[in-house]
Amino acid sequence: MVNKYPAYILDAFTGTRFAGNQAAVCLIKEKLSDELYQKIGAEFNLSETAFPIPLDTDDFKTAKRFNLRWFTPTSEVPLCGHATLATSHVILNEIGNANSSITFETHSGDLIVRKASDPSGHLTMNFPQFELTPLALGEWPDNYHLSSFGQLTTPPDFVKDLIEVIACGRKVVAVAYPPSDKSQNVVVAVEEMTRKEFEALAPPVEQLMKIHPSGDYIKGIILTVKASAEKGFVDSAGHPYDFASRYFAPWYGIKEDPATGSAHSVLGPFWERVLNKKELKAVQCYPTRGAEFHLKQLENGRVDMTGQAIVVIRGEIDL
Repeated sequence: MVNKYPAYILDAFTGTRFAGNQAAVCLIKEKLSDELYQKIGAEFNLSETAFPIPLDTDDFKTAKRFNLRWFTPTSEVPLCGHATLATSHVILNEIGNANSSITFETHSGDLIVRKASDPSGHLTMNFPQFELTPLALGEWPDNYHLSSFGQLTTPPDFVKDLIEVIACGRKVVAVAYPPSDKSQNVVVAVEEMTRKEFEALAPPVEQLMKIHPSGDYIKGIILTVKASAEKGFVDSAGHPYDFASRYFAPWYGIKEDPATGSAHSVLGPFWERVLNKKELKAVQCYPTRGAEFHLKQLENGRVDMTGQAIVVIRGEIDL
């Protein structure tokens, strides 16, 4: 017997099709085996495939609490922003869930997502912030406020080699790392450059796996730069961004990710300290796609992350 379930492919952190980051969302009420989840993730072959399960009712249209897991083509991940945004869009905006907010139980704790009060379709996700340890790499100029990050820590020797590869010859100004039991994404801030120059950087990502094959210390590298209108970092209306980023995670089977919400749980606290701003507007500069993030750092160690998603494909998955 073949069971058919609704499935969607969306572009997240964008209101424009064929931009942002792709995610698949499968509305399957029954819990599947980890092996089958992984096979489905490999079949979609997107950076993440999301699997929500309603918990407080048996209906996706009425439930307020859901279990949520995310799978890349090769492994499960503990936190994924763009696939959470895509899942929330399907539940709240596509199929018409009756609630104004929903909660996902995940490996990273509860994630609450709220609908905008206007008809824009924007959604706000409440995510954890990850505190950062400054690493003894880069220059840490005065305007990066090293004292606000704490005492410099010396990383394993191979981290310097990873950063040299990812920086593509550009000057590294600061490197920070969250506790490895929370996130394994290292932040590498490089010297200011134009948006075209930043998007043109082409690090040889395959070398990262050769330098650090186990991925037990680092699983993702966030390349980031201070943004300004003068350097071309503006949105479609000409409004400037505060910072820009790119995300490389071959340890998760992702050479470069177009839009990464979990990375902004690290980037938010980093740029809040550097820029002394709690509300930040950011762009992830994956070449040819791009994605936009609105961040608000909260006093309770959380961050509100607002964005849009748009459905590109509607269909069914046969199991």
